Amino acid sequence: MVRFGALALTLAFGSAAANAEGWSPSPEPPFWSKTRQKLQASGDLSQRTWLFMEAMDAPSLKAGEYLSNPARTPLGVEFDAALLMRRQGQEVWKVRELRMRALCNQQRLQRSSAQGQWLDYVGREDTSAKVRWICALQAPN
Repeated sequence: MVRFGALALTLAFGSAAANAEGWSPSPEPPFWSKTRQKLQASGDLSQRTWLFMEAMDAPSLKAGEYLSNPARTPLGVEFDAALLMRRQGQEVWKVRELRMRALCNQQRLQRSSAQGQWLDYVGREDTSAKVRWICALQAPN
């Protein structure tokens, strides 16, 4: 069942990648796949189908970003996001899950606060390309 869900989500994301210009997520590297599965098995990360978006591996920090449950709204696409982080010298992974949205017309990302307010998410140079890719996603049936 999980494999089928992952396949359906991958196919939906795959078709979006062909339509978006400039950026698309890479396949999930084995390191991140093992880390995600371990965190899901421990209960630290929600049991759902997560799409690997990207990762950074710096001497002081390893961090991976994931997306799940995209849903089209009048303003764009809302989705669940997960950030997996481990600082140098630490054994424990920190997991942060949050609700986000891509504002398609404005090429911006926002996150939902604990109070339910949408706040701008400080992006990087490639944020608008990622927003275009997210906005091209087809909602899973």
